[in-house]
Amino acid sequence: MMRRLWQLLVKEYLQLVRTPALLFVLVLCPVVTIGFVPFGLNDKARIRVAVVDESFSDRGREAVALLARSPQIVEVSASVSRQEGERRMDKGEVDALVVIPPDGGECRILADASQIILGVNAALYTERQLTGEQGDDRVRMHWLYLSDAGNTQYYLVTMLVLLIAIIGCCLVALFVVQEKESKVLEHLRSTGLSATMYVLPKVLFVSLLGLCELAAGLVIARVMFSLECAGSLPELFLLAACFLFAIVNLGILIAVGTRTLVRTIYVLVFVFIILILLSTMFAPLDNMDPVWASTRYVNPFFWAVDGGWKIILKGIPLSASPANCLVLLGTGGVLMLINILKIKQID
Repeated sequence: MMRRLWQLLVKEYLQLVRTPALLFVLVLCPVVTIGFVPFGLNDKARIRVAVVDESFSDRGREAVALLARSPQIVEVSASVSRQEGERRMDKGEVDALVVIPPDGGECRILADASQIILGVNAALYTERQLTGEQGDDRVRMHWLYLSDAGNTQYYLVTMLVLLIAIIGCCLVALFVVQEKESKVLEHLRSTGLSATMYVLPKVLFVSLLGLCELAAGLVIARVMFSLECAGSLPELFLLAACFLFAIVNLGILIAVGTRTLVRTIYVLVFVFIILILLSTMFAPLDNMDPVWASTRYVNPFFWAVDGGWKIILKGIPLSASPANCLVLLGTGGVLMLINILKIKQID
């Protein structure tokens, strides 16, 4: 059995190296996904503020000078009236308006909440700069998630998960579809090759490739964005292996269930979009409807992203949250069983 398994692994390797375009994709994918895409996901605060001094005193000039010192406020200007300032805010020219009342009392801050995160940032950083208060002892701040420090590292974890998902699911689906269309799968089955021995080498080989891509992605993230894993690297790779076990079997299932490469691509894109949008990769779980939020329990992307955040950003060990690996292994096991049953039907 081990000899046949090794021979099938060699077959998978030869199938890969005989396609130079796939080798190019394997090299380019971590460079683009980790090296370039996070620059477009950075949410570093760049606030524009206008000051309206209705008291016609020196407080207006002092407020402009004080706000200009903030690293989060990139533009400070003066408006002649509150109405003009609000018109500028409606046009998207400013994000916050500081109004100094005629009696010289406490100033008011009006923030544009067309984009709720930008509005909260504008109010927070403007008030903090004017009052000099740097924080609230009741709130435990995690700097990796704050816009003023940039949340690139937060998104890097999701991009690492997306990287190995693309390689694992799409590559194995391509292998299976090619063998189906060229009748290689039918020939292999006619030699007495069991369905289990057909699925197992593909899962092992593509999962190994995915772990190599993860290692390359971590190196690029470390060099370009100074990402450091707060937890254990072996535990991170163990979580990635469990995720690849599930996602590779998902790719095999899609390939076995479709007839042509074009249909496989359509289904892959459709499934990926749904799983990613429901995985909390780019939206907080609390923002979802409870019914849709409950789908995370069977979504491998959610468990991989959640486990990655815990290990990389907070250093939480897998022993503190074993469900991340257990659910992924259970999902992969069910998908593998379905794949074996479907391949047994191929004569």
